[in-house]
Formats: sequence, structure tokens, C-alpha cells
Amino acid sequence: MAAVLPLNSRAVTQIIDANIAEEVSLSEDQSTFVAVGDAIDVSGQDAVLRGHGTLQKDAHLVASLCGRVERVNQLVTVRALRRRYAAEVGDVVLGRVTEVSGRRWVLDVGGRGEGVLQLSAVELPGGAQRRRTAEDELGMRSVFAEGDLLVAEVQALHADGSVALHTRAERYGRVGGGSLVKVPQELVRRQRRHFLSLPALKVDVILGCNGCVWVSAADIAAKRVEAMHVEA
Repeated sequence: MAAVLPLNSRAVTQIIDANIAEEVSLSEDQSTFVAVGDAIDVSGQDAVLRGHGTLQKDAHLVASLCGRVERVNQLVTVRALRRRYAAEVGDVVLGRVTEVSGRRWVLDVGGRGEGVLQLSAVELPGGAQRRRTAEDELGMRSVFAEGDLLVAEVQALHADGSVALHTRAERYGRVGGGSLVKVPQELVRRQRRHFLSLPALKVDVILGCNGCVWVSAADIAAKRVEAMHVEA
């Protein structure tokens, strides 16, 4: 039975120093799906770092949640099959406005924290490029109101778990005239293109990294972009 080491900064440093020249690899054939209470096979390893999703019971390492076992050198973790969305800078997300106040919109993006869209991070009607004024703040609900569904890009991550969003590009903003489909966010891979056009089906699709997928008729997206250039 491999010795299970406590996961602390000293142990992690020792493992990194000992394996600094080794390539960190993780492949599907090294992964095993486990349920809560299943024993994790660590035979053949001299030492094991107990990571997230694992616990030591008697002399065995067992899973504390359902998911896939991942091994990085001597660190063993269990990645949950279903988990809340963890944002990364550059992600395209769809979220619904839940609050408008203090020169910002608050969005529910299905993550660990809320999405925050500052007034300075939106494209004003007509594409105007200028400083935001008190009049702009008073008219925020004419741009986006509570209940609106928006597509935005993650601009920054905050320590409290919230994410900063922006809608400065033409393709971002309010969506409508279509259907929202929610899927497990693991099914949406981060890729170069999240705005897809399917001519054969005459539909446009927006793939949100947070598991929200927007499907609309092919001409709806073009009309939405045109509407953003019309003064309210």
C-alpha cells in the first residue's frame, strides 16, 4: 500500500522539486470513474498526495464524490462529473440580468460567483465611444434590464469568485428571438469559435462555456447587430 502524504505546501514543494524534470501527463487511459466510497487504486506508487475529492479511510484512499480519477505525478484527485462553472478569461458566456445598480449589471452565469458587467464595459447605443455620464447611468435599464439574456465575454476574475464581463464587440449584447438550451458545461469545449452558423439548418448557434447554448434563426443574429447601432 502506498503511503498517503498530507497535502500541504511543504509536501507539494518536495514533490515538485523531485519531479521538476519529469513531464506532467494526464491521459484518458490513466483515468478511472469512481463513486462515493470506492477505493482508488494507488498500487505501484511509492507515495501519494491526497487531493480534492479523496479521503483516507483505514489504510485505503477512497473517493469522496462521484467523478473521474486524475493523476498528476503523485497527486491523486477526483474531478466531479457535474460541477459549477469555473470561468476563465476569454470565455464566452450567456447569463441573465438579475440586478441593475451602481453603474453595473449583475448577471447569473451559473458559476461560483456572479457576473458583473460595468457600465464602462458595454457598447453604447449607436456605437458611441465616449465617457459614461450620469445620464448614461440613469438610462442603464434602456440598455439592459432585469431579466434580459446577454452574451458576453469574461474579461477578468476576482478573488471573491465573481467575474468581470464586457460586451464591447458587436456580437455581444442582448439575445432574443430564439431558444436557450442548458447542457452540462463539460460538453462545451473552449474553442476559437463559439458563434456558429449552420446554413443547412438555417440557424445560428452561440455556445456558452457555462453550458448555455442559444439557438436562433439565421437572420435573427444579423437583425440584433443592426439594432445595436440604432439610437434608443
